Amino acid sequence: MYANGNDWVKSIDTVRKATLDANGKITQAIGSIEPDVTFTKNTIGIFVDSDTANLNWFKAGVLLQGFPVPFGEAGFAEGEEFRVILRRYMIYRFTKYPNIGQTKYLISFTPQWYIQDVRLQIWQYTGTNQGATLDSLAELNQQEIAQTTKLQTSVNKLQTSINKLIKLNG
Repeated sequence: MYANGNDWVKSIDTVRKATLDANGKITQAIGSIEPDVTFTKNTIGIFVDSDTANLNWFKAGVLLQGFPVPFGEAGFAEGEEFRVILRRYMIYRFTKYPNIGQTKYLISFTPQWYIQDVRLQIWQYTGTNQGATLDSLAELNQQEIAQTTKLQTSVNKLQTSINKLIKLNG
């Protein structure tokens, strides 16, 4: 399902560095990376690399999904959160909000405080989702409701016609 490279669209590719003193010690860690990119698909690919991180380090940081909310003053509600592993391609499928194709969200990536530099790359999967996933079930449910409503309208019109015929022949 994820094998077609044309179904992956790179949405983010950014590099950030911590502030170091003259001795190479971190004086200001890399802050949260919050790109102004709106996501609409529930499956993303992510890769985080660092030129200076030790090869035995595996924690890259935490990725958080945020949804705009129509209430309050905060602006965004927290969605799902997961740990990102350094130097490993990962695929993550958000499932908390099943109608993701109709909902837009942003991401925030917070690197580990001890990483001096980081390159963050994120792709959106635009291909079809196969299998009985929450979003495909929700979409099928919406299609069935629309079809049932259409059939009910037809049945109501037919019943009205039958009632008129009965009245004329009665």
